[in-house]
Amino acid sequence: MALPRFSAGERVSLVHSKMFTAPAGVYRIVRPLPQETGPQQYRVKNETENFERVVEESRIEAFGYE
Repeated sequence: MALPRFSAGERVSLVHSKMFTAPAGVYRIVRPLPQETGPQQYRVKNETENFERVVEESRIEAFGYE
């Protein structure tokens, strides 16, 4: 089993597509979820929302400063 790429507290952004929409902006990794089968998933939270989202690792990328 591979280790999660991201850790709790890290800042990330979501990769958007037509099938996956969410507000743009910075999200924080709440925690990586246990990986039993399939892709690694994470609980993430945007500061502007009152709930957490579950996203696959392929849908997030490290937040970069411009």
